[in-house]
Amino acid sequence: MTLAATRTLDVQLRSAETLMIGRTPDNDLAIDHPLVSRRHARIDRSGAKLTVTDLGSTNGTFINGRRVSSVSALTIGDVVDIGGSRLVLLDEGRLERRDYRGDTRIEAENVGIIAGGRRILEKVSLTLLPSELVGLMGPSGAGKTTLMTMLNGYQPPSEGRVLFNGQDLYASFDRFRLGIGYVPQDDILHGDLTVGEALYFTARLRLPSDTSDAEIRQRIERVLTQLGIAHIRDSIIGTPTRKVVSGGERKRVNVAMELLNDPAVLFLDEPTSGLSSEDALAVMQSLRELAREGRTILLTIHQPSREVFRLMDNLAVVGRDVKTATPARLVYYGPAYPEAIRFFNPEKELSTDPSPEGVLRGLAERPTLAWVDRYENSVLKQRFVRERAGQGVQRGTAVDGPRRQAAAWRQTLVLIRRGFGLKARDAWNSAILLAQAPIIAVLLVLVFGAASRKSGNPIEIAQSGVATATVLFLVNIAAIWFGCSNAAREIVSEWAVFGRERMLGLRLAAYVGSKVALLGLIGLAQCATLITIVKWGTHVDAPWPDILCVAFLSVLVGTSLGLLISVLARSSEVAISLVPLAVLPMVVLGGLIQPVDQMNRPARTLAHLMPSRWTFELAVTTEADQRAATPTASAASSPDIAAPYFRSNRRSGTNVCVAVLAAHLTVLLAGTLAILRSRDIHL
Repeated sequence: MTLAATRTLDVQLRSAETLMIGRTPDNDLAIDHPLVSRRHARIDRSGAKLTVTDLGSTNGTFINGRRVSSVSALTIGDVVDIGGSRLVLLDEGRLERRDYRGDTRIEAENVGIIAGGRRILEKVSLTLLPSELVGLMGPSGAGKTTLMTMLNGYQPPSEGRVLFNGQDLYASFDRFRLGIGYVPQDDILHGDLTVGEALYFTARLRLPSDTSDAEIRQRIERVLTQLGIAHIRDSIIGTPTRKVVSGGERKRVNVAMELLNDPAVLFLDEPTSGLSSEDALAVMQSLRELAREGRTILLTIHQPSREVFRLMDNLAVVGRDVKTATPARLVYYGPAYPEAIRFFNPEKELSTDPSPEGVLRGLAERPTLAWVDRYENSVLKQRFVRERAGQGVQRGTAVDGPRRQAAAWRQTLVLIRRGFGLKARDAWNSAILLAQAPIIAVLLVLVFGAASRKSGNPIEIAQSGVATATVLFLVNIAAIWFGCSNAAREIVSEWAVFGRERMLGLRLAAYVGSKVALLGLIGLAQCATLITIVKWGTHVDAPWPDILCVAFLSVLVGTSLGLLISVLARSSEVAISLVPLAVLPMVVLGGLIQPVDQMNRPARTLAHLMPSRWTFELAVTTEADQRAATPTASAASSPDIAAPYFRSNRRSGTNVCVAVLAAHLTVLLAGTLAILRSRDIHL
């Protein structure tokens, strides 16, 4: 990748002429950038009138910072942004092209954050230039991550503005979001995938839908080679507690995921945290090379070595007096080594090779406001803040425009493929899931098999009916349990991955839909196994497909309940502990232990809210109807097995039961989507 270059195109649009723009060489204007679609946009001229048409591109065409959805008129001076290129319309149909993938300037203008009625950070102004590798330091709780998330689009400032190339980041976030790489401190990796698989699925979600597998493989190889980790492409990533690749390699894999869409800026939160000195240096050297290619890079860092400190161009330091309510402030922004160390130790005699530890040690020796005053009156403030401010070039006004996301069905298919890959790779846990159904089925047969087959005197026949009803109830409770326990950790265990993918255009419907589809298929397999064994070993006359459909409804309701638990819980452990609390009331209030119409009013109301009550009625009445309709069966002489639980004149009917279960499913999934959306910053 090269730095930005400006040139006038050789092609001049004359009357009745068309300019096709896209990623491949067969376009009139080929823009070789991973975010550009094969056929991205078209510029037409008819006489003096010029228009631009977006051709259904994945990542959009922007005019003066506004995303266009169809045909839009162009006037002289308008700026058209496509992928990594900017086209400026000059007079007489001439276009000036500027490739700026390595030319992004970030400016903060007096930004601050107010949260919970308290001012956390205030009056921060700084400017990051292309090709700069900038470190961000400060004591714990000083607001380093808060400042970073303001600058990268995750958290809008309560006051002030963040500008990218002179345009307000939050007013035109859709324009810039795919050009921002962000590596949070938590991994954005699925540890059970290989490096190549993780990058492939990430590319499928982020890059245009018309990008071929060959192009993706080529892109992955280029990024891995660029970071010096091509040799681990086929290695399982592992987890921090089950290491396969080294810590430094894991960090570079996280960076590789962000480089797939060739971002102009890169933010990293503690990229060297927990690494050995050698791994930390290797990561920083990779970032240094990325900055030399023209990217703007900001990273938070805690205790850098001398070698790491020397690799940074500039250093920003935020300070805060933890024992007071004073908000955090920027107390230094300027050259990193050794100027920053000398700034915070003005009265000390330092060696020719001072230690980076002198920055935070010196900072702690004076109140924050004292350092603010010292910096305000320094040459560094004049040079690195005041002189840099307001130099970003802005053409046109950035305004909100329509935001087009990738098709939900495409994202759903990619996520389902990834999910199956993860389940297949995690063979031990998957085997446990699949073993649950036959174990429970065998237990049901052992306990209720003989009792359900009793016949002869009326007492034995009644006992047989009770045993069969109990089996049907427990089958559906097991199905709800399967769905709920399978789903309870699905979202909470991958919050970091979800958050990053959401910022890059992941659709909530695709995400939740893929979870329901994947877990629903697993639950269907569990139910099929369970019912096959139960039908063989107990007296259940209802057709296998009918009982399976009821159990599958139970699985879907349980899955949606588990997903809701997963978005509410703060950890996987909490999610799993909530599953019994959610399922046990369904056992008590499901209508088997105590028939619903024999409960007192409060309990009856709660019972009607339990999906187990409706699946039980649906299953037991299906069995009763089958026995009544089959005079040749031994059940012909049996009483109505549903009668002890649901009186014949008060039964809801199949349609009502299915409708109520569908309502449960809808409400639970809607709640999951609402909670996920409430955590969004950009909708």
